[in-house]
Amino acid sequence: MALDFNDKKVSVIGAGRSGQAAARLLKSKGAHVFLSEQQQGTKELSGQLAALDIESEFGGNTDRVLDGQLIVTSPGVRTDLPLFQKARAMGTRIISEIELAYLVTPARIVAVTGTNGKSTTASMIGAILAAAGVDARIGGNLAPGRPLAELALDATADSVIVAEVSTFQIETIADFRPQVAVITNITPDHLDRHPDFATYAALKGRLLRNQTASDFAVLNADDGNVRKYTADAAARKLWFSRSEKQLNGAWLSDGTLYLSQQSQDEIVMKATELLVPGAHNVENALAVIAACSVFGAKPAQICQALREFRGVPHRLEQVRIRSGVTYINNSMCTNAAAGVSSLRAFSQPLVVIAGGRDKGLDLSPFLQEITVRARAVVLIGEARGKMAAQLETMGYSHTYKSDSMEDAVRQAALAAQPDDVVILSPCCSSFDMFRDFEDRGEAFKRAVLELD
Repeated sequence: MALDFNDKKVSVIGAGRSGQAAARLLKSKGAHVFLSEQQQGTKELSGQLAALDIESEFGGNTDRVLDGQLIVTSPGVRTDLPLFQKARAMGTRIISEIELAYLVTPARIVAVTGTNGKSTTASMIGAILAAAGVDARIGGNLAPGRPLAELALDATADSVIVAEVSTFQIETIADFRPQVAVITNITPDHLDRHPDFATYAALKGRLLRNQTASDFAVLNADDGNVRKYTADAAARKLWFSRSEKQLNGAWLSDGTLYLSQQSQDEIVMKATELLVPGAHNVENALAVIAACSVFGAKPAQICQALREFRGVPHRLEQVRIRSGVTYINNSMCTNAAAGVSSLRAFSQPLVVIAGGRDKGLDLSPFLQEITVRARAVVLIGEARGKMAAQLETMGYSHTYKSDSMEDAVRQAALAAQPDDVVILSPCCSSFDMFRDFEDRGEAFKRAVLELD
C-alpha cells in the first residue's frame, strides 16, 4: 500500500542511523522533512541535513513535531512519550522507519526477529541469497549495518531486503508485511522497555500479523513461546528443529542438517562444517536453510555459503590468541539466554567479563552457568555488585570487579591459563559505560590487542 509523500509535511523522531535514513528517503520522495532529536547534535550532522534541505532540531523534541501530517519514529524512541500521546489525540499517524521503507520499496522483504540470533541469521540468509545470484541487501536493525529505509532507496522488484527487526520497530507497524518472516526464539529481554514478558513476546508474534497464505513464516519448533505467540498466523509455516524431523522445514539429526520440501528430504551439510561455534548457531543455520529454500536456493549453494560464513562482529568474534589464551568478543550478549549459549559454545575453561546496565532480567541462569564453566569472572558496570552478590549466594568466589574495560581485560588475562578462553559476555546493556554494544566491543578489542 504505497503512500504519496510528495509535498507532504513529515516529522521524523530520532536522528540515529534509522532516523537519518528515513529523513533522506522521505526527502527523495518529495516530502518536507523535519528531524527531531532529544540528544545534542553535531555541527557536522546539522550541516549535512541542511545541505539536503532537511530542517532539524536537537536537544529536545518540541511541539513542532506535531506540524507533520505523518510522524516516523526510530526504534530507540519510546512510544509512550507525551508527544506521541498528543499526536494520537490529533489523529496523526505514527509509523516506524521499517513501515516507511515497506510502503515505498518494490523489493521482497525477509524480516528476522527473535530474542537471540537475529543478526547472525539475517547475515547468513543474505550471504546465501547473494551466492545464489539474488540481489540481496542486508540491514535493518543489524549493527553494524544499513537501516531498512536506506536499503529501500535504490532497491528494485528483483531485490530481496534481509532485515533484522526488533520489538521496538514492530511496536508501530500497521501494514508491514514481509514475504518471509523468521522468528529465531523468544526468551525474556528488554523488560526495562516493555511492561512484561507477555507484551514483549506478543510483539515478536505481531511480525506475522499482516502475512497471508502466500507468505512464509520460518519458526522455531523447539521453542514453546514461538509456538504460542504464532499459533494464529496465516502464513505457510516452515519449522526448524534441533530435536525432531520436520515435514516442511529444516532439522538436525545425528549431526547432519536436513531440508524437507514437499516431504522430500535432502542433506544440506554436517554441523561440524559450520565455522561459527555453538549449538545456537546450528539452530540459526537451520532457520536459514528453511528461509532460503523459499527463494529456490539449493542445498549445495546453502552448504557452500554456510561453510564460508565466519560470523558477524561482536558475536563470538575471535580477537586474538595470546600465550595460548583465546580472546572472544561477544558484546552483543545482553540477556541470560544469550549468555548461557555463548558460554556453552566452548569446551575450554573460561574467564568471563560480564556486567553493565541491569535490564530488569533474571540473570540467574547465566550466573549459574558461570559457576559451572568459568575459572573466574570479572564484573563491570552498574550491575556488578548485584551480580557479585548473586554469585556469592551460589557459592562462587572467583569474582573480581573492575572500573574499566582496560582493567577488566588485564585482570582476565592474569586469571587465564593456557588453552583457556577469555570471553566478553556482558549479559547486560552497555549504556552505563558505553555508547552502545559496538562501542563496548571495540573497547574490549582495543584492550586485548594492547596486552603486552
